[in-house]
Amino acid sequence: MPDDASWLDGVVVPDDLSELQVDVEAYHRELRHAARRRRMSRITGTSAWQRLALPAAVAVGSLTVAGAVFAILTLGHPTRVPTPPPAPVASAPAADVGAIGGLLPDVTVRTSDGPMQLRDIRPSVVALVPLHCNCTSLLAALASQAAEVAVPLVVVAPAGHDAEVDALDGQLHSGVVRTAFDVDGELSRTYATGVGVTVVGVRSDATVSFAEQDVAADIHLEPWLTQMVRPTESLSGR
Repeated sequence: MPDDASWLDGVVVPDDLSELQVDVEAYHRELRHAARRRRMSRITGTSAWQRLALPAAVAVGSLTVAGAVFAILTLGHPTRVPTPPPAPVASAPAADVGAIGGLLPDVTVRTSDGPMQLRDIRPSVVALVPLHCNCTSLLAALASQAAEVAVPLVVVAPAGHDAEVDALDGQLHSGVVRTAFDVDGELSRTYATGVGVTVVGVRSDATVSFAEQDVAADIHLEPWLTQMVRPTESLSGR
């Protein structure tokens, strides 16, 4: 506007007062914001606030971090499901020894705890591995799947000694893994194992639930394992 112009030249008087409603609301918002700033300044401007603000912020931050860690540990490590208890060994199985529905072969294996009947480790997932199988990653996957139904993975080598099987205790960290040695190779003959890994599911009554040869690293045992750990009704036991 020119310097000599009247300030009234730029003033527009509305015909209806409601046309100023937006400006009135904006004015009242500014009043409320100003009142809140004054209230906050009365609190934050005190010596007590300035003295306690930093320790309070540190305490709140510590509690937040502790809560997050607790949640991660709780959700990331759920309570382990107890291992299903063994049932009496079936006296009248539905199939021959070694076959699905039949008893697991009554083989004595060598373990770190001494000689043991393989049937005594039940229910379980038995992995029959060839010598020098170079299959640690596959066994890790099998151990993780067995852990989901709280049964151990028993890795059996067809000899009295195998360096790779001996080293599994320090390499597999998921689930319960037990190593054993079938010195006479009876299990290898029963299941005609070759160069691959054969997986045998053993129910709580020592019967074979499933048997798969030459399994790959992407095998999913979950449906078989769920069926395997269902309660069995043995006709009689020893």
